[in-house]
Amino acid sequence: MHNIQIGTMILNGPLVLYLILGAAGWLILKYRLREAAGRELILSSAGNAFWLWLLVWKGSFILFHPVEFIHTPLAVLYFDGGSRGIWLAALVSVSYLGYRSWRHGWPARLWMTNGVWLILGWWLAYHSLLLVVEGGVVLHHAASAALAAGCLMFLIRPQRLNGKGKEAGAAVWFSIGNVLLMFLNPDRSLWWLSFSKQQIVFLLAAALITGWPLFAEKMKKEGIHG
Repeated sequence: MHNIQIGTMILNGPLVLYLILGAAGWLILKYRLREAAGRELILSSAGNAFWLWLLVWKGSFILFHPVEFIHTPLAVLYFDGGSRGIWLAALVSVSYLGYRSWRHGWPARLWMTNGVWLILGWWLAYHSLLLVVEGGVVLHHAASAALAAGCLMFLIRPQRLNGKGKEAGAAVWFSIGNVLLMFLNPDRSLWWLSFSKQQIVFLLAAALITGWPLFAEKMKKEGIHG
């Protein structure tokens, strides 16, 4: 996403995007945890992780481009550390959440199930924003936003499945749906056969989410019989 110009004012496009995604994630998580014990503490930790991610991502420009920063300090307002900064910020934020989880005894499943809601909320907000601001491949953005919205509706509706089953089911259908919808994007970079790297990642995610419970159940049965 490029910079956004409003009159004579130029806004940092990626920064605006991430702030909107952060707001969408916070709203989704607030709804998801509306009846959960320790709701405010979890929301506070998630919010701190987001601001920490944002700070490290923007500040990584200083780490990866020190010469440019020394010559033009204000450049940090318009530039960032790129993909390396994103990964560094993600590592710091995940480490922070891991520490908070250890302090409060939160299980990994807490972030895995809530993570599905967050990803769906981010995906919906991201493609909806690109549909309005950039246009581009309109059909792909519209279909991707609709897929995320449909998966969220599936999670919101009362189901017979337990919480873990609902999130796992939504994640599988979301992954498979994205594999198919990415064929609507003619600008995708092919990596293997007719698939892009993103499609391969979604395929692996769907296979892992589907296969892991079966593998765990098989190992459990072998352990009992053994």
